[in-house]
Amino acid sequence: MTYKEKDFIVTRQDRLNIEELLSDETIFSLANGTLGTRGHFIEGYGTDDDPITLMNGFYNQYPFRYEENYEGFPQEGQTIVNLPDTSYIKIETEDGVMDLSNMKLTAISRSLNMLKGVSTRNVTYQSQSGHTFELIEEKIVTTDKHMIVTKLSISSKDYEGNIKLFSYLRLPAIRYIENTDPRLPNTRKHLELIDLENNKNNGILYAKTTNTSLYINAAISHDIDFDYQIENEQIIAFHETNLTKNKPLELTKYQLYASSLTGNDFNEAIKEIDDYIKPFDDYKQDEEKARKSFWDKTFISLSDREMEQALRYNLYQLNQSASTNHHMHIAAKGISGEGYEGHFFWDTETYMLPFFILTDPCKAKELLLYRYYKLNEAKLEAKKLGYHRGAKFPWRTINGNESSPYFPAGSAQVHINSDIALAYINYYYATKDIEFMMTYGLEIIIETALFLLEYGHFKDDQFHIYNVTGPDEYTVLVNDNYFTNKAAKEHFKFAIEFINNHDQKVKDILNRLKFTSNDFDKLKKAEEQIVLLKDETLHIVKQDASFLDRKDIDLTSLDQNKFPMLLFYHPLFLYQHQIIKQADAILALVMFNDVDHQTFKNSFDYYMKRTTHDSSLSKCIHGIAAYQIGYTDLAYEYFKKVAELDFRDNHNRTQHGLHVANLGGSYLMLLYGILGFRFSEVLTLNPVYQEQITHMKTAFTYESTHIKISIENDYLKIEVDKPINIHLYDRKFKIEHTFETKIKKSF
Repeated sequence: MTYKEKDFIVTRQDRLNIEELLSDETIFSLANGTLGTRGHFIEGYGTDDDPITLMNGFYNQYPFRYEENYEGFPQEGQTIVNLPDTSYIKIETEDGVMDLSNMKLTAISRSLNMLKGVSTRNVTYQSQSGHTFELIEEKIVTTDKHMIVTKLSISSKDYEGNIKLFSYLRLPAIRYIENTDPRLPNTRKHLELIDLENNKNNGILYAKTTNTSLYINAAISHDIDFDYQIENEQIIAFHETNLTKNKPLELTKYQLYASSLTGNDFNEAIKEIDDYIKPFDDYKQDEEKARKSFWDKTFISLSDREMEQALRYNLYQLNQSASTNHHMHIAAKGISGEGYEGHFFWDTETYMLPFFILTDPCKAKELLLYRYYKLNEAKLEAKKLGYHRGAKFPWRTINGNESSPYFPAGSAQVHINSDIALAYINYYYATKDIEFMMTYGLEIIIETALFLLEYGHFKDDQFHIYNVTGPDEYTVLVNDNYFTNKAAKEHFKFAIEFINNHDQKVKDILNRLKFTSNDFDKLKKAEEQIVLLKDETLHIVKQDASFLDRKDIDLTSLDQNKFPMLLFYHPLFLYQHQIIKQADAILALVMFNDVDHQTFKNSFDYYMKRTTHDSSLSKCIHGIAAYQIGYTDLAYEYFKKVAELDFRDNHNRTQHGLHVANLGGSYLMLLYGILGFRFSEVLTLNPVYQEQITHMKTAFTYESTHIKISIENDYLKIEVDKPINIHLYDRKFKIEHTFETKIKKSF
């Protein structure tokens, strides 16, 4: 497939103030799933330089301090660690140092070429002497190595004279700033220097984390001669020459990382940097091949060109955030920033994994395996909470242990067990990978179910799950949260059916897990009797047993400058009112889509008025729901906001990192919303009639069948490369090659 390059280039012009620069650091961040670096200036800003390069899952720990410390509370926090800085090159001319503090930045243009994996920055500086300098920085994070390659070009049309380059390799700067925003990390020293090594052609730094003893090595080299010296616990490589008018000075800096997370030979691997010195254009060609493979699997075309570009950007960044190393997962900010301390949440399974399951099942499998290899930690967490069987996965973590000190909005979110189980189930539906299920999936599904069975209880021929927090973190420690119970019901239902359908094959697995016939009967009874609350007066599903009894409040009457509310209101104020942070009951209706239309619509209308959307996980789900009930204008409005959240930095929060679950959510708006796709034993589509996006094309894989779907006005076309069964609206049939139909206009 051929692509128009201009349709895959993101550009920004003349964004000069510090807030815009920090936002663009995120927008132009690059990653390969393991290593990520932000779009900071190679020459630095001059003051408060904080170049951030991160490795997925590379973390440190620090002690929590409780005034009232209870049994089972997490005792240590976890945080992603800023890696040694390999990027900085100090550029010194006879007019002074070239950076924001010493020269005037008169122009800047930036671009991200998503077909080539290259970020480009073109800036113009003016010195106090009146000379003009142009700097061009091109940067790549290589797909198959933990390496950053940066090409630098410096030129001037009116300056001629001496120029000195000081290329640094150093530990990250530490700024002791205490944040009041709980979503941001407090800065601490996390790395200690082990050794420095200066060689003829490179410099190497060896370091480790202060508490977790994870090792990180970093090396720099260049394609022109530098003199590598050790000074003040850092390596500074020096190059001096003359800059001639209209004749660019060009060089490439190679920056290699090796960690104990990525291989046991990290001390030897870092010394291979000289083997990777090759022209920058060779790396561009390699990356272009990798990007073509990605876009061939992920093609999306929309009649709304602005949304199309934003959606392509989102999927590009989502893919960059996911590693193929099962020791790593996808953090809330990916590897584009330090927000949420690099923690992994339930967001990954619910909002991000569907994209990978449908477009890159091999990568999806590695992401699922992260949870499998943390099963022992999850079993220990269950015991910490006082339960003797099963596994309880942490709400936020890096190393597999719970890292939330606030259990009402953390550990109490037991729905994460079903979120993870359902991700395994969705993978199975889409791939029919029975070997994976037998080796890994069934164990996860059973262990997570056993915990929920013990956490819940039977009473009066009903199964209840009390003292839980659903996805809505403004409503905590409630009974029979609708989403939690509905997700558990689907979780239990699949386990029962899978065991029944593979009775002989799973016998050894169940014996190893000590899952007895009594356990099976209890699971079946719980699935049948689990409580799903509804209000017969309002004709809505009840978010939980007490939400409707809380004090109601008109959100429009509140100070609109005091959102998100978690930063301005005491939790008790939030907990007393019918205030919803993000989709909760509505998430259940979207994911499982099994209530009648009127109940769905009534529930949406009721909860929508009480939802703040203080979480970036919210609007995509409400947008999907709006498509399902026929509010297509609202759905389109939300689709646009979701697609452009980071792309346009609509909330002025992008500077702290991408909202990666929202990136996945934009894909779900297309798949779950417009196409009405759902994971099921049979491919299920319920396309909705809408007039805002008149043309759409996308493709994905289901049951090893490559499926192309297009919409032209009110016509749907499905093309497959081999026959597949499909459930479309209320029909079940087989598509042999091509199928076309008119999209239903009724809801």
